[in-house]
Amino acid sequence: MTSGTPHVDGPAEEAGRETAPAPPWRVLVTARSALEAGRAAIQTLEAAGVEVVGAPVDRPLGEGDLAALLGEVDGVLAGVDRFTARVLAAGRPRLRVVARNGAGVDTIDVEAATRLGIAVTNAPGANTEAVADLVLGFIVALMRHLVAADRMVRAGGWTRALGQELPGKVLGLVGFGRIGQAVARRGRGFGMAVLADDPVWDGDAARALQVERVALDAMLERVDVLSLHAPLTAQTRHLIGTAQLRRMRPQAYLINTARGGLVDEAALARALHEGWIAGAACDVFETEPPTGSPLLTAPRCLLTPHIGAHTQEAAARGAEVAAANLLAVLSGRRPPNVVNPEVLESDSR
Repeated sequence: MTSGTPHVDGPAEEAGRETAPAPPWRVLVTARSALEAGRAAIQTLEAAGVEVVGAPVDRPLGEGDLAALLGEVDGVLAGVDRFTARVLAAGRPRLRVVARNGAGVDTIDVEAATRLGIAVTNAPGANTEAVADLVLGFIVALMRHLVAADRMVRAGGWTRALGQELPGKVLGLVGFGRIGQAVARRGRGFGMAVLADDPVWDGDAARALQVERVALDAMLERVDVLSLHAPLTAQTRHLIGTAQLRRMRPQAYLINTARGGLVDEAALARALHEGWIAGAACDVFETEPPTGSPLLTAPRCLLTPHIGAHTQEAAARGAEVAAANLLAVLSGRRPPNVVNPEVLESDSR
């Protein structure tokens, strides 16, 4: 892509910091959805003097691929690629910012980025409605056996499995932030009772949505659908494992659209094979693509390729926020959404 006429909004530097390099800048876009649906954001970057370079493949880039590309760019509009310390170090001294087009930054070594003087930004809220829609789609698909019914009809069959209705069912949410609340609104709209657990509790939202606060251990025994919306941290890794799946009822379903590491995939596969729970839907995996995952051969398991935020609207919103963050950092201003603000206060960049 060609760059447009160089232009910078706002002051070129903050007091006490060295002058930001002037455009033209070069930005690598690894979030393919931004190239597909975020054309307005790409045009904004180009109009500001940015040369936009697309990723060579339509998949998360491996460590070696990223390391080879980062040394020649000033910033990255990043999808779910994994930015390890090695990858980030390969980008210095030129690389100044990694801007995620979504809220999660667990695929970025933020500590290493901070140490190297690289700003990390995100786009909270950009994918809220898209992910919540997918969760509702999963609930309907699981409870009405839609995937199995489609495959059976295509194979010449006509057996009709009895499904379940949503009204009166209990929906449990592990995480009650933006996405959790959006899922709660949808669940309440379909007549479901909603339980939620989150260490940071939004009481006003819970009252407005008639959501009951229930600890995870107690929730497991009550839900018909358990939907995960927690961040992946050292504390939440394998939050759902053998012990938790054993406590769920045999008619219950598990949905994960958050991060693959929240679920012990081997335990979930066993639970599905042995009938501990009725089924599951996973949009995220511990390794993506999930080559070799035991979930690939598990029964009653609906799998999708991390499409939670993959809508035209969410891609456009995420790209716009990421572009604004990129331009702010590159032009020496504070970005709207910065994860490691201490980098901006340093004069080492």
